[in-house]
Amino acid sequence: MSTTTAVFKQSTSTIETHPQSVPWTVWTSLIATVSAVVGGIWDISWHVSIGRDTFWTAPHLLIQLCAITGGLTALYLITRTTFSGDELTRSASVRLFGLRAPLGAFLCGWGALTMLTSAPFDNWWHEAYGLDVKIISPPHLVLALGVFGVIFGGFLLTMAPLNRASAALASKLELIFICLMGLLMMGAQSELLEFSNRVLMHSALFYCAIAIPFPAEMLVVRRICTRKWACTLAACIYMALSLTQEWVLPFFSAAQKLGPVFQRVPYMVPLGFPFLIIVPAVVIDLLWEKIRFWNGWKQALVLGPMFLGTFVAAQWPFAKFLMTSWSANWIFGTHYQVYMVPADSPFFKPEFYPYEHSAAEFWRGMAMALGSALLTSRLGLAVGTWLRSVRR
Repeated sequence: MSTTTAVFKQSTSTIETHPQSVPWTVWTSLIATVSAVVGGIWDISWHVSIGRDTFWTAPHLLIQLCAITGGLTALYLITRTTFSGDELTRSASVRLFGLRAPLGAFLCGWGALTMLTSAPFDNWWHEAYGLDVKIISPPHLVLALGVFGVIFGGFLLTMAPLNRASAALASKLELIFICLMGLLMMGAQSELLEFSNRVLMHSALFYCAIAIPFPAEMLVVRRICTRKWACTLAACIYMALSLTQEWVLPFFSAAQKLGPVFQRVPYMVPLGFPFLIIVPAVVIDLLWEKIRFWNGWKQALVLGPMFLGTFVAAQWPFAKFLMTSWSANWIFGTHYQVYMVPADSPFFKPEFYPYEHSAAEFWRGMAMALGSALLTSRLGLAVGTWLRSVRR
């Protein structure tokens, strides 16, 4: 009788550790990611349309909402789990510095603290040096590191229940994870703004930049998700988000508040038309069933070059179209200009900028892009495999 009771308690405990509905921490992770990505897009547009007039702009506050959401989530989880006597709660946690919580909570907390630290650093930087001439400045790197901590912590808070969930709930959590990855792809576009102007789309620099984040992000999705068209869905979410900012931002007015002002821009400037990553996404999904059980390096050797090759095949001719007058409209948005760059700048002329000065230099750059695509593909597969093992 005692043996039967023990088995019953053990099986009940096992069942109860399986989440029965989408945990609230998954929704806070989604909110934090949305606020960071949307706030980042808005902030870049604000900088190139209005200028940085004060730290207390709406985009900055929206970005810091990511830190607040992630930080409060982490604080609650760490406090509750550390001082809870509930064995089920503690069994789904890890121990760090004498505290207990899900692994994602610790990462969210660290990311939130890093983001909040970057705020006064960024304010001092602008007061000392003025407007950023590049997106990637020291304060922005600290901020990006913190945002990554909160977002990746959110991934862990999503993956832990996903890996313990029933099939029906796992399908819902998987869809939320795909949405998170689509948001992360949109964030990658905003971070690559300096390298993705249409005049650079026939340079190796552009393809090197693309080959760093996107293969990794896509193959994280592909390794984790069971849906046949998971990569395609993530790419569609990315393109929908990118098209939304491209079409919506110019409807809002802007007035420049920080010089130099080379031309008046009466609208909020969008970040540009989305990259055609949906093409490699479709091909990855089509190939996956045939190679899903291969060794990770063999998969990367196929998928990395395939990503780069199909992306070049799609983006290269599309870049030619973006140089024509047919693209100078609200759909493709190639007629938008930023106020602090002269109108006769090479970056606004409808012709490709010769970033590489010779064919040999171009092909060396493309070889680097190929190597980057291969390595980041392997990284994405490895991260996806590890995320699939996270259970607390």
